[in-house]
Amino acid sequence: MVKCSLCKQEGHRKSSCPTSPAAAPPQPQSQVTQAPLEVSILLDQEVIDKLDRLTELCVEVAVGLGKGHVEAHYQQALYMELQDAGIKYVAEEAMPIMYKGRPLGGTCSTRLDVILHNFLPFIFELKAEANPIKSKHHWQLVRYMDYKKQPYGAVVNFNQSEKDPLEIQIIVSHEGEYWLYDPDSLTGRRLVDFALAQVPVQQAQASESADAEEAEDNESTEEE
Repeated sequence: MVKCSLCKQEGHRKSSCPTSPAAAPPQPQSQVTQAPLEVSILLDQEVIDKLDRLTELCVEVAVGLGKGHVEAHYQQALYMELQDAGIKYVAEEAMPIMYKGRPLGGTCSTRLDVILHNFLPFIFELKAEANPIKSKHHWQLVRYMDYKKQPYGAVVNFNQSEKDPLEIQIIVSHEGEYWLYDPDSLTGRRLVDFALAQVPVQQAQASESADAEEAEDNESTEEE
């Protein structure tokens, strides 16, 4: 016979005990709504054309220099391509690391590789690594975009491995969130930051309560 661990009466469990606070009518819970991980992102055709043009400039640099150079070499070559295209930019702009509205002390600062001042609100984050682009590079660019309020950017890796090609991964700001944009499918994959990755508190509490009740039921069974 099942025995309640709360009132010590037989015939029911704690979850259905009339003396348990859990038996009270449930209170409405706030709904936690999150955007899907992948959505269709329809950019203006002018923006798409300009993203294509910036991609072409990076391809020109990769073909012109080839592999075997450090990041600074590709960066200088990209400057030349931007100048020839009549695109104004700022190189190596300093950016403080902010926390709760205040800059962190010490040496906590960074620099933006290339930020465009006309043509398109856009930031380049350049790499020249033998490994593929990683999520940490996405977040590095997102922090720059967020600080400068720029809706578009790209991580460009002039890949130094023997077989891998030039990598260009575009990030766009869409409906208040940042997305890894695929220009071929016109879709974006949401980049999930710490705050968005947390399990809702109510969901976590419900899970803990269910685990506790299961443990109590097992204990009652063992006592019988």
